[in-house]
Amino acid sequence: MPRGLRSERGQATLELALCMPVFALLMAMLVEAGGLATDHVRLWHIAREAARVAVVDPDEAEARAAAARVGLDDVDLDIDPGVDARVRGEPLTVTASYSPNGRVPLIGELFRSLTLRATATMRIERP
Repeated sequence: MPRGLRSERGQATLELALCMPVFALLMAMLVEAGGLATDHVRLWHIAREAARVAVVDPDEAEARAAAARVGLDDVDLDIDPGVDARVRGEPLTVTASYSPNGRVPLIGELFRSLTLRATATMRIERP
């Protein structure tokens, strides 16, 4: 075997070993970003569902129950206007806020202070 080829033995294995942590970090970030995107879509759905119920039912508990059925826990709902100030034909706005928990250790901690928000506005049908 020529001398030049012998000294490069194991080089590909070493390069792979050096690149694996970077690849693993990128994959973890991709998983975390996908989870955040999923949470944000669910939050939009929560806001729409709560608004849909709130425009026909003055009971805020029903709107909160509709939001809870979507499956995202610890969501803060703000329904404006309140029950006493609702007028048929006027807009009603529901704002949903959520602080996601990290899915991937270490990477998820980077997003600990992040708060996702979604808003839905619909016309009040029954005050």
